[in-house]
Amino acid sequence: MSTGQDLINLAVTRIGEEYVYGSDVDLFDPDWHGPWDCAEFCSWVVKQITGNLYGCLESNSSNPDPWTGAWARDVKDKVVISIPVVQAAKTLGAILLRYRQGGHHIVFTTGDGDTVEAKDTLYGVCRGGVGNLANWDFGILIPGVKYG
Repeated sequence: MSTGQDLINLAVTRIGEEYVYGSDVDLFDPDWHGPWDCAEFCSWVVKQITGNLYGCLESNSSNPDPWTGAWARDVKDKVVISIPVVQAAKTLGAILLRYRQGGHHIVFTTGDGDTVEAKDTLYGVCRGGVGNLANWDFGILIPGVKYG
């Protein structure tokens, strides 16, 4: 069974790689090394570890097209497991999603207040911080992944 640690272990191997908003990542290429955007990064990592697609507009196509809005849809439709933001921030490998007017972003949490994320053009894929929990809308766990 895949674990939250497995998600983080893979995510950190991409630290230092390039961020490009709207990147078209090949989710089926286990050797992909960017460029990334935040949703593509999270969907790619989850796909490599679990074999399943999440956060994609077209989950049943050869071009699934990850997007933060699709992650929010997966929360609403209970395709992924929704947990409180405060719990996600303390869970190794959980995901935090901000999906609101004025900003969208998605990151993996390390369980200790840090993140691994495709942040922006300045930082690329990096370690970041969870910051103010009020800035996040959803905590997410992936079905079939063991956390804790």
